[in-house]
Amino acid sequence: MAKKTTYVKKKNLVLRIFIVFVAIALLLGIIILPLTASADDSENITVASFEMGKLADALTEAADGTDFNFIKNVAVLEGTLNADDYAALTNIPNLEILELAGTETENGIIPENALTSRNQLSLVTLPKNTVEIGKNAFSNNRKLIKVTMPSSVSVIGDYAFSSCESMSEFPISEAVTYIGEGAFQDCKALTEFVIPSGITEIYANTFSKCGFEKISIGPDVKKIGMSVFADCNALKDVYVYGTEAPALDSDVFRNVSATVHCSEEAEESFESWAQNNITIAADLTGEYTVSTVGTTETTAETETAETEKPAPETAAENDVADETEAVTDSSAGEEVTTSEEIAETEASAAESSAATSAPAEKSDGLSVGVVVVIVIMAVVIAVLATMLVMTKKNNKTQS
Repeated sequence: MAKKTTYVKKKNLVLRIFIVFVAIALLLGIIILPLTASADDSENITVASFEMGKLADALTEAADGTDFNFIKNVAVLEGTLNADDYAALTNIPNLEILELAGTETENGIIPENALTSRNQLSLVTLPKNTVEIGKNAFSNNRKLIKVTMPSSVSVIGDYAFSSCESMSEFPISEAVTYIGEGAFQDCKALTEFVIPSGITEIYANTFSKCGFEKISIGPDVKKIGMSVFADCNALKDVYVYGTEAPALDSDVFRNVSATVHCSEEAEESFESWAQNNITIAADLTGEYTVSTVGTTETTAETETAETEKPAPETAAENDVADETEAVTDSSAGEEVTTSEEIAETEASAAESSAATSAPAEKSDGLSVGVVVVIVIMAVVIAVLATMLVMTKKNNKTQS
């Protein structure tokens, strides 16, 4: 009877081990196959050139049979885009990185609703001749982090970047003379902004619900529209460089507690701004400056400088080569560049460059898979070892 009992126990143990190995095989299949698939499915495509209006055909040819659902990064090197070409890009549902720096856009205009509500879009480099960004062009791109554009951009249309919740920085230059209504509404990740001197009016809801901590208003602004800074709960400092206070519409500072910094000679005109939780401090000195962080310079001076150094190979490297981040000192209004900020800019550009590399993505995905598999195997081995030890103890106790 004892032998029979031992035989049954051994049989049960073998059955348990077999079940555990089957479970391991299933787990490995569930984990490794999707990881391998995701590595293969993440594709980069490059369009060398195309005829205006026929980008859809060029994308299909460049994809070479790859399902558009699996394409994440697109680079278009040459050609002129019109509304149909931007529509073709919307056929790539999981597009994350879009490089258009070498192209042009028809009449210098990014059309209305060009790339709105793209679920995965995170980095965009605009065509080199861009002058105007149309109404709602990039609105509701909730994962959009950064836009790189030429310094020729002068018009940012109504709601152009509204609800771009992840956009933490935005390039701006003195060339910008119009920022439309609601252009940056609900951009929660923006922590500061400089309004160029060419802007004379800030229209309704332009920055409502933004994550600003501070904002600088150029000297030519004469009017600030309804609810411009409404619900910017983090806003603490507003630097106004005009010699007279701009006229305020209703609810400009609704739910905002901030200090408005102006010059001594303008202090009297700002008395009407002292309302609710807004206080006035006549402590602003120095000259007004604008940083062009993130823009692609196209001036003759920049082009001359470019001839003295190797040409960058990618738009991300171009950011490193061209950008030296200038920070406007809040109290003195002086432009200062620090090594830490340069390092941050280089790191950001390096991340962008890495993101455009398919091999890098594959390597990251598989390394995570290997780690997960190793952990699971270690746990299974530990469980098996424990079962064997406990079985031996039970056999000794019964014998």
